[in-house]
Amino acid sequence: MSGIERKYQKSIDELILNATPEELQKIQELDINSQLSGNSFYDSYANQKNDVKIESHTLPKKNHK
Repeated sequence: MSGIERKYQKSIDELILNATPEELQKIQELDINSQLSGNSFYDSYANQKNDVKIESHTLPKKNHK
């Protein structure tokens, strides 16, 4: 796993820990759907349309060298 992947997963974990009840419901729905499809929760979250994403969360930017 790359550093950017670890950073992304940590940011999602922090999002979950600090989520409102409404955000937790969206996260739970996504988690159930990702389990049913056999995908990783992190991959499913990254591939969701913006209307499903939690408003306060932004993805970490990649450093291009």
